[in-house]
Amino acid sequence: MGGIFSFPSVGIDNQSSHSLVCQSSSSQPSSIHVHDNRHGEEGSQSPQLCEVWKDIQGSQNWNALLNPMDPILKVEALRYGEFIRVCYNAFNGERSSKYYSTCRYSRRELLEKIGMSQCGYRTTKYIYVDTEVLGSSFCQKSEERAIWLGFVAVCDNAKEIKRLGRRDIVVAWRGTQTTQEWIQDLKDVRVPARLSYECQRTTKDRHSSLPSANDGVRIEKGFLNFYTSTMHEEEDCGGKRVTMSARDLVIAEIKRLLQVYKNEMENLSITFTGHSLGAALATLSAYDTKGLLRANHFIDIHVKVFSFASPRVGNLAFARKVEEIGLKVLRFVNKWDVVPEVPGVFMNERMG
Repeated sequence: MGGIFSFPSVGIDNQSSHSLVCQSSSSQPSSIHVHDNRHGEEGSQSPQLCEVWKDIQGSQNWNALLNPMDPILKVEALRYGEFIRVCYNAFNGERSSKYYSTCRYSRRELLEKIGMSQCGYRTTKYIYVDTEVLGSSFCQKSEERAIWLGFVAVCDNAKEIKRLGRRDIVVAWRGTQTTQEWIQDLKDVRVPARLSYECQRTTKDRHSSLPSANDGVRIEKGFLNFYTSTMHEEEDCGGKRVTMSARDLVIAEIKRLLQVYKNEMENLSITFTGHSLGAALATLSAYDTKGLLRANHFIDIHVKVFSFASPRVGNLAFARKVEEIGLKVLRFVNKWDVVPEVPGVFMNERMG
């Protein structure tokens, strides 16, 4: 689907600027020009990221940071873009390959192989989607293997944690790479967003925050299929075959990491990022995660989205719900890119 920063090759042309629209979940669009000054102003900026990280992560809805773009925010956006580059570069899209549709590298070597060994993060989980949701040709080619869409990583380097001002968990999703994924992208039918939290909550409160069937929130069907369809996944399961969805994998890993770092809740963030299809999935999974955290009374954990060239994920009620639950979304789009306007341009109701 459409591009930003010339994805999948992440970067910004040094010789020119790109006209983008940068929109937070609680602001009107503002046109900005982004330049690559990696060896210039960023290195001498004051204050430091560790002092203003909550503002950079959207605690004030990025007020006064977008036009012109704050240099610290710019560097952070580019940094999260690098995680998306990893998703693209590590995906095996060679149809002749025995390992077509998988990741080229193990979790342990992923970041190193893509040139990010010094980023301070450690990959903890891979995200897969069910082959059946993508059609029969994908199932035949991958021999019922799940399709790799991204990964979860956590910052575990003391120096980087100090620079960031907190421990950061990243959930990165790649964009469309196959014909079958394009088919799912173009399913512009909206369906109720009934993301059940039953398996994550105790019996006592399991029904307290379930979405209402009449809340009007609707999600684009193709994106919801990607996120919730189940598959057989064996990695890290002791050789057992277990039925899981991409949602199951993400939510379970976030729960595990929050338990591991339960004493750092006040200085911990969860950042979802993706490009194109991946940006839609990043928004959907962040919305789901934020709702789950609220349902379990973890309202102070900073959850945000850095999305690039995202199509519209849901209807206006969905956009309002995003604001209501306090999810922070910063959406970067190319001014002339049609993708961020679909599937909304084909519908009578405005999408969010």
